[in-house]
Parts: sequence; structure tokens; C-alpha cells
Amino acid sequence: MTAITERHVQAIWYDAALRPKRLRTRRGSEVTVISPGEWNHGAGPDFRNAVLEIGAERRRFVGDVEIHLCPADWDLHGHGSDPNFRNVVAHVTWRGGPVPGSLPSGAVSIWLGPFVTADPAFSPEQIDLAAYPYARLPSESRPCEALLGHNPDLARQLVAEAGRRRLRMKARRLVGRLCARASTDPEARRQVFYEEVMTALGYSRNQTQFRHVAERVPLAALLEETDAAKTAMLAAGGFEEWCRSEGRPNNVPELRLERAADIFTQTPTVSLADAGDFSRQACRAMVTAMCGSHFIGRGRAAAILANVILPFALAEERTADCPDWLPPEDVSRPVRLTAFRLFGRDHNPAALYAGNGLMIQGLLQIHRDYCQKLHPDCSACALASLPGG
Repeated sequence: MTAITERHVQAIWYDAALRPKRLRTRRGSEVTVISPGEWNHGAGPDFRNAVLEIGAERRRFVGDVEIHLCPADWDLHGHGSDPNFRNVVAHVTWRGGPVPGSLPSGAVSIWLGPFVTADPAFSPEQIDLAAYPYARLPSESRPCEALLGHNPDLARQLVAEAGRRRLRMKARRLVGRLCARASTDPEARRQVFYEEVMTALGYSRNQTQFRHVAERVPLAALLEETDAAKTAMLAAGGFEEWCRSEGRPNNVPELRLERAADIFTQTPTVSLADAGDFSRQACRAMVTAMCGSHFIGRGRAAAILANVILPFALAEERTADCPDWLPPEDVSRPVRLTAFRLFGRDHNPAALYAGNGLMIQGLLQIHRDYCQKLHPDCSACALASLPGG
């Protein structure tokens, strides 16, 4: 018989077809899983934004869920002192044991194993671990898939417009930043651009920390002492509390700070604050220029182009509108999950979005506007009432 692993427990928690209908906390309160949460492939808890109702009064808990085989694993893995786990509302384990005292205040403990093994037909061999999470979406069509899954033209139109909306929103935010800084500092626009690029180099988990480093080490000082750029970046980064990705050495914050110093001192990235040509050829050239001597990958360079350089040009009216095509950035988990929800399991990513950065930006905006609004069953999603639905 196949041994139960933590991955099995994650799959059981995520999949309503495997998860028992009746669950209870360690204290005996009934648990209703409205949404198991979004499967997290990065650092931090296993599931984000879960929605649970606890007890006869159906108190609603919204937050993260961490999965372990044993309750003691919580402390063995150091989660009690890790700020990434402060929003955990449920600690779900396969086996029983003393509830960790370092769980966040109000978090519940759920022993999943006894409820699963109460079914004599259960066997871990029936779980295809490779299918999770993307191949195990709900079997019923979601409203957005019913609208878009068989209408690729409408799908492309909707996602592209969402991408343009996202970029215009970024431009409006930059207008506010530029107006607030320009009145007191004539070099403000270059500093603002530098801070925005640094924020993008922080990826999703260290954006604030990278912005703080950019504020402590201004662009003018960085360019004046290029030989000391890496030292200055690392010294400023020593004041930050970093979110670290386990098992990914290339994402160590200190290494990325050193690469950031190289990007600004050894590539023409700063000059892209004046870009006004966003044709396909020009966009590809900008991505190549930022990559330099492989200080960053093309996906991250494309993300900087979409999230900073183009919105900066829109804010300063050096370009009138968003192009129909942008170099593709890396396809993130929210993008992939939103695409599966909108287009169904059998869609072709290359044909719909994976080769166009504008479409990727659109899926990110749809995820923010709709998928994060906590409609676990999607029945109230406004996408279903769009024209053409």
C-alpha cells in the first residue's frame, strides 16, 4: 500500500471529491469548507485565501491553510516564528497529536486522516498526484468558461482589454507619484523610475523590501559610485526582513540585489525611462538590453517593460495607447489558474495568452477583479453577465 505523503493530504484537502463532507476541529466544532483556498506553489502556507465556516453558528474564517502529516511538524518547520504564516486560520494534519501552542491566535486544528480513512473504499493509490492542482478543477463548467470557452475571439478581446485597463491604472498611479515628487526634486522622475524597476525586481514577495533599498540608495548615488554599487545595495538590504524561497538559490535576495546593481550600472536600463517606441521590434530590443550579461531573465525583463516602462511612457504621454502585443513575461500561478477557469482544461495557452505580455497582464487583472473576490462557487461572478454571455 502506498504511504500517505504530505502531497496526498494537500490533494485531499483541495479536491472536494476526496475531502470528507463532514469535518471537525480538534475541539469538536463542525467545519464547512466553502473554499479550500488557492494552491500555493511558492514560499509560505500551502493554501491561500481559504474560506471556512466553523461551529453551529457558522463563524466565517478567511485566511491561509497549512498542511502537515503531524501537528508537531508546525514547530519542526519553524512556522510559529515565520511572519509568512501569521494569517493561517487552519492547521490541517493527517495524524493526531498535541496542538502546537505557536499557532496564530484563533487558528483551528483539523485532523483529516480519521475522517478520510473512515471510508473503507479509500486508498492513496486512487490519487493521481501529478494532476493537482490544475487538472483537478471542479467538473462543472464555470460561468466564465461557459461564456468564453467556445468563443476564442471574445476571450481574446476581453483579456486584452483587461490588460489595457491594468496598464492604464499603473500609469495613473505613476502620474500621482511624479506630480508629488517633481515639485520638490527636479531629478524626481528618474528616481521614481528607478524605484519602480527595483520594486519589480523584488518579484511578488519582496517588492516592498526592494523599494526600501531603492529609497536608501538613491539612483544618483548609485551611478556616482558604480564600483561600490553592490556593497551599497547589500548594506541597505541588511535592514530588511526578507521572504525567502526555499530551494531556489537564484532567488536569494542578496544575489538579486547584486544583480540589480549590475542592471543599473552595466546596462542601459535607466535610459528606458525615456522610451516612446513600443513596436514589436522596439519592445524586443528593450528586453534584450535589460537582460545584459544575463543579470535577469527575459521573462523578468518583459515584466519590467509591462509593469514599469510602458506605464511610465503612458503617464508622461510619450505614447498614446497600449500596444496589442508585448513580450511575454513568465506565466505565474495566478495567470495559469485564471486561464484554466476562463477557458477550461483543454485550452491552448500558446494560442490564447502565453506568447503575449498584454494578455498575461489581462489575466492578472481578471484574477484581481474577479477571482480574488471570494466567490468559491463562482455563481455570483460578474463575468457571467457580460455582453455575449
